[in-house]
Amino acid sequence: MMKRLLLFCTLAAALCACGRENLVGVSFPEPPVEIATNEDFGMGLINYFNIIQIPDRTYRMYFSGNEVSGIAEDEWVQNLYLAESADGFHYEMKGKLMDALIEQSVCRVDDKTWPYRLVGNQMDDGHQCMFLWKSKDGITFTESKLLYKDKHDTQNVMVPRGQRMKLYSRVTQERYKNRRITLAEFSLDGEQLSATEVLAGDFLYNNAACKVDERYDLLFPTYYNTHGGTTDACFFRCYLADGPFMRELPCALNRWIEENERWFLASPGFIFINGERYLAFNTRTETHDQSHTGMVSKYKLIKVVLEYE
Repeated sequence: MMKRLLLFCTLAAALCACGRENLVGVSFPEPPVEIATNEDFGMGLINYFNIIQIPDRTYRMYFSGNEVSGIAEDEWVQNLYLAESADGFHYEMKGKLMDALIEQSVCRVDDKTWPYRLVGNQMDDGHQCMFLWKSKDGITFTESKLLYKDKHDTQNVMVPRGQRMKLYSRVTQERYKNRRITLAEFSLDGEQLSATEVLAGDFLYNNAACKVDERYDLLFPTYYNTHGGTTDACFFRCYLADGPFMRELPCALNRWIEENERWFLASPGFIFINGERYLAFNTRTETHDQSHTGMVSKYKLIKVVLEYE
């Protein structure tokens, strides 16, 4: 009887393995769709943002911004703002949620009392620190917890995994050089559960991380320079990540970038609209040195198709 049971389990596992599809590529078959601009919200500057959908089906866009344009880099102060949408494409400004917060991501987690988490950067005693906040409604964030002190910044992406979260973040070793993506697991209360691993990449501007299933994530790092660190260019690669193990996948995103346009992916997770996957990003037409004082950004969604075999 035991031998029959073992044989049955072996055959079942083999059948499951044979029937399991492998993710082999990522395509972007349609042009991006513009969703908002600085002028739509009456803002002088908008920077990092992400979109989630809450249980009542409303789409929420959280973003860093400032109501004043032409801000010098050494005076560059951003706040956290909120806009909402019924269809995922047209957003209405709701107001400011928090002062002096940049490079943030908001996600929903498996916590009935505090179902929202926010991770972002604030200055603390002269140091740029990354904190985790909790919220009951996704509007008021409290219960802050220090995650990292110095070096970790753009784009901070929390990917929920049941009672834990994966945090993908950029670590900067030298200004505009030697940038890498790091990964560490945290509890929902912000306790670090794993060592901080350094992943792929160099000369990164930021990174989008999207959950494919309970095991895999897709990473879309934004490369902003050549390996010489001198050319002002923007291009993307795509990696399938199983923890610290990375496998590059074909990705056709670069063909949609127009000449003299800079794209920055800012999606902590896929955004599902009418059953379709989208990535969110913003674009700029200035060089990096000009972007702080003359930034004009457009905010867009682009449809994603996962290719299996």
